[in-house]
Amino acid sequence: MFPPTAPTAPIGAMLYLGRILLIILATPFIINGCILERIFRVKDQLCDFENNFYFEIGEGFRVILREPVMLAEDITWLAGAEPSERKFIDNELILIYIAQKQDFGFNGQYDIPVELHFVRIDEDYRLKEGYLSKNLTDVLTYELLTQLMQSVCRSEKSLVEQRVTIDIGAINRSMLPSPSELNDILGPPNRDTGNRLNLAYDYQLKNNDSMDQIAAIDILFDEMGERILRIKLKYLRYNLEVDFEKGEAILKVDVFIDKKA
Repeated sequence: MFPPTAPTAPIGAMLYLGRILLIILATPFIINGCILERIFRVKDQLCDFENNFYFEIGEGFRVILREPVMLAEDITWLAGAEPSERKFIDNELILIYIAQKQDFGFNGQYDIPVELHFVRIDEDYRLKEGYLSKNLTDVLTYELLTQLMQSVCRSEKSLVEQRVTIDIGAINRSMLPSPSELNDILGPPNRDTGNRLNLAYDYQLKNNDSMDQIAAIDILFDEMGERILRIKLKYLRYNLEVDFEKGEAILKVDVFIDKKA
C-alpha cells in the first residue's frame, strides 16, 4: 500500500513535513476550542505528540495516529474541497488530494499529493494516517518542523485572525535547500514574479475544475541567491508563512473567518 520503508531522502526533512501535515490538519481544532469534544482531544494529542503519533519513512512520509479522532467529513469541510480521488479498500476509506502543477510535459512528476486513510470505528470513518510524497517532504527541514511542534501548544493564538504564531529563531537555515536543489524537487518555477530571487509555483486541485489556484509555494532568497529568507506555502485553506529573518512562522487558516471583518 505504501512505498518501502528504506529511507532514500534525508530523514530530517521527512519527519519535518510529516509533522507539518499534522499541524495543518489540526490547526483549526487548536484555535477554535468550542465546536465538539474531538476538537479538544486533538489539541491534547498534539501537546503530547510523541505518545500519540509515529512515523514510517520511505519514498515519502507516512504519519500514523495512535487514537483516530477526526471524521472524514471533518477533513473535507476543513479542506473546503472534495478530494481528487476517493477509494474504499476493505475497512478503509482513502481520500487523496492532488495539487497538480500548472504546466505541461512533466506527467505529474512535480504534483503534490496528500493521501489520508480513515478506519471505520462503529459507524464513522476516522483519520488514522496520512501520507505525503517525497517532493514536498524535501522542501523543508526536520529542525524547522521540530521547532514548530514544540511551540504549537504554547504559541500565541488569535481567535479573530485564525492563526498560530511560532518562534523559530533557533532554526539552522543552512539545512534548507538551494535554488538548484529546489529545481530538482519542485521543477522549474511556473509563475513569473519579475524577481529572479523569488521562485514561485502554482497548483490546481486535480479533478476539480471549479477551483483555480488551490496551492502555491513562494520562496525568496537573499541577494546572493544562496540562502532562503522567506517561504510562503498555501494548500487549500491553509497558509504557512515562514520568515527566517524575523525568526517567526505563522500558520493561518481560512476557516470561520468573516470576510467582511
